[in-house]
Amino acid sequence: MFIIPTIIAFLYELLLAIPILGGAIMIGSGYSALMTALVIHLIVLVLRFVTGHSKVVPILAIILTLLTWIPILGWTIHILIAGAYLIDFFMGLGKSSIQKDF
Repeated sequence: MFIIPTIIAFLYELLLAIPILGGAIMIGSGYSALMTALVIHLIVLVLRFVTGHSKVVPILAIILTLLTWIPILGWTIHILIAGAYLIDFFMGLGKSSIQKDF
């Protein structure tokens, strides 16, 4: 329950961090893509409470997602959140077994 939601959140943030594509997704969706990101981070947070894994990155992502509607700042924040999930993913692998997660 740790690996798959973290990968999904990472890939979604990485997609939104691609300069032209991420901007097109934001404008094309009427900024509802940010609500999708917020829901993804909330789901990751709930699953982290259930499994007992670190909750720092999902909480940070929820707070920062509220600021991502600002164009250039949003791009930077998406990169930071994706990087935080990537680091958190590799740090979490050492603390849990893959058999337990699946």
